[in-house]
Amino acid sequence: MSGGRRALLIGAAGVSACAVGVLGGHWWLTRGVVKGEEAKLLGASFEGLDGGKPTPMSTWQGKTLVINFWATWCGPCREEMPDFVKAQKDFGGKGLQFVGIAVDRREPVERFVKEIGVNYPVLLADVAWLDELKTMGNPQSVLPFSLAVSPAGEVLLRRVGRLKYSEIASMIG
Repeated sequence: MSGGRRALLIGAAGVSACAVGVLGGHWWLTRGVVKGEEAKLLGASFEGLDGGKPTPMSTWQGKTLVINFWATWCGPCREEMPDFVKAQKDFGGKGLQFVGIAVDRREPVERFVKEIGVNYPVLLADVAWLDELKTMGNPQSVLPFSLAVSPAGEVLLRRVGRLKYSEIASMIG
């Protein structure tokens, strides 16, 4: 086989491998997602830290909403939250609204929120919500999990794992 032909075959194999990787990655990130399931979340109410009064998610309708499920015992959750505080400060005036939903006990959540100076609403959810999130883009039911929704209700981002400031900034433009 000539050198040119060998190079062509190796190149074609490389392109094929990349295509499989991209398609496989897309499948991995979207498997189990049921279009429209996020309506359950957007229509739900969660207990607030302000005395336990239920707060409907519709409170923030019309904003670019980043909903972040987290817990105080989750290392990556704790690491990403200072970025959320900064993003809320920097982009809140441009229609960005973070809402943290802690799958945790009230006391440690209250302590941690005060400790890092969270400047956005933090609500509490029952652990059963982790199962609900499977069809919204979190097939393993792990934390942290973030879902960003446009003012029109379209999903902008589904993220299992840490969400970075740069990614948030790129959504706002």
